[in-house]
Amino acid sequence: MGYIRKKLSSRNIIERIITTAVLFSAIFFGGMIISYFLLPEGLLKNKNPLMSWDVSDNSLLLALQILFYNLLSVVVIIAASLFGSRKTEEENYLSAGYTAFFTLIAINAVVLGTWSFSVETEAVPLLGRIAGVFDLAHRAGLWEMAGQLFITCAAAHISIIQTSGGKTTKRKLRDIRLTNPEKAALIAGFALMIIGAVLESISISSLQI
Repeated sequence: MGYIRKKLSSRNIIERIITTAVLFSAIFFGGMIISYFLLPEGLLKNKNPLMSWDVSDNSLLLALQILFYNLLSVVVIIAASLFGSRKTEEENYLSAGYTAFFTLIAINAVVLGTWSFSVETEAVPLLGRIAGVFDLAHRAGLWEMAGQLFITCAAAHISIIQTSGGKTTKRKLRDIRLTNPEKAALIAGFALMIIGAVLESISISSLQI
């Protein structure tokens, strides 16, 4: 666990992205498989009140609806990233944004594993669900989650409330500085989420025809 914390809090954003991607794969696919076998189908369907909105018939407006909805997860991740903690012997603070990100990924895994999508479609077998994740031309999930991953890693060192051992200190917002690689990762993250929103809007529009 100490090794993972060190990699996630590394000053090298490539290390952070690689480590987060490995953990993401384990949590997402592991959670999907476990929920497929152990949880009832449709467990989380219509459980999220924020999903109770009418979709637009216009593909562009629908894409914007989806993007703004997905950006709520980014707000949660960024807000959590303002908190960091470390053990006294550790060099860097570990962002609480990772907790928010991995929680969202676990929820996504259960949604897919139990086929709890708000849009009514016929459930497919487990292998079909796994293969569908990698259908990047038609499925938005991996694009959106990859965007969240990049944003999480880019914001890993923006904490202003920092806890080291039992001592908590507070920085000012103006003290937050992103390196150029972090800025690039942040831009890439938002670009991936835009692509995901467009693909999801096309998919939903095709089901309405």
